[in-house]
Amino acid sequence: MADTDFISGEPALECKYGENGYQTPAALYSSGTDDPLALDRFEVVQGTAPSYNNLCDLDRLVQTATHVAAGMDVNAGKVPFIAVAGKHGNPCGAATGDDSAMVVGQALEGDLRAVFGGLILLNSEVDETIAEVLMTHKMPEGARRLLDGIIAPGFTRGAVEMLERKGDKCRLLSNPSLRQLTRGSLDTARRFRYVRGGFLAQPNYTFVPDLMSGDVERIGDAGEGLIENMILAWSIGSTSNSNTVTLVRDNMLIGNGVGQQDRVGGCKLAVMRAVDAGHDTKDAIAYSDSFFPFVDGPTELQQAGVRAILATSGSVRDGEVKEFCQEKGITLFLYPDSAGRGFFGH
Repeated sequence: MADTDFISGEPALECKYGENGYQTPAALYSSGTDDPLALDRFEVVQGTAPSYNNLCDLDRLVQTATHVAAGMDVNAGKVPFIAVAGKHGNPCGAATGDDSAMVVGQALEGDLRAVFGGLILLNSEVDETIAEVLMTHKMPEGARRLLDGIIAPGFTRGAVEMLERKGDKCRLLSNPSLRQLTRGSLDTARRFRYVRGGFLAQPNYTFVPDLMSGDVERIGDAGEGLIENMILAWSIGSTSNSNTVTLVRDNMLIGNGVGQQDRVGGCKLAVMRAVDAGHDTKDAIAYSDSFFPFVDGPTELQQAGVRAILATSGSVRDGEVKEFCQEKGITLFLYPDSAGRGFFGH
């Protein structure tokens, strides 16, 4: 072969074990990049060192948050406050807005059960007000929420004292660069994946849709706030394990149907998770990380009250999907599958 790629790095952090207890030793290695959002640039402010699984979740949270920021920058011209909660590699809560405390509360409310024991990443400083939301919002009187990690640009001294958990099990990680997320924050380095006998290499996930561009086919009215909600749904769904269908309402994630072998199953799971978490799916916005091969997926979404769908085109049944959405009054945005398929984390 003409090209030769090498993966190398210096030890940056020793982990107690890998994905499972018997997988030792394990560690984070730094490639020496000047990327300000590289994982070795996150400082432990309080708590024990992050585990291997914490670091995997952190990498995904950074991917999702930077996609939210890039999408908002491109489509809305500004980056709002962002909060993304993750569990086992996929977002289980996310929100955007102009009030940081409200955004954090909405991210937690996305799935109060799933976020328990998870991690949450913010692009705003954690002060005493935010710390109180993180620990007690929607919790029973006198109870505290257990989180494995909180990641933010910084923490006030008072917030650190409030968030301290017995056994130092709540890791507080800071990186000031989270304050300045823009479309330029996406990771552009090549991605590598070990396979038996070698590794796979590919460009990174850098596609950001401009939903008002000529590449996007639109059926129905965009309506107030639709673009921002679609972008939030896209940024979550496109950085979740495929197949994914994501539901967003009022600038917060309400249901993420991830890792399904069929698209209609992703639709059913997204609706089920939203309803199970106590959310109303009427007038929600849906994102599908690829095209609908049949009209059964949009039918499930329409029956749940979804008012708009963002997906890709490329199915031989695109015409049926468009006809169905037009007939049911569902706004449909489609961009080419070859450009924007959102598969992430196979």
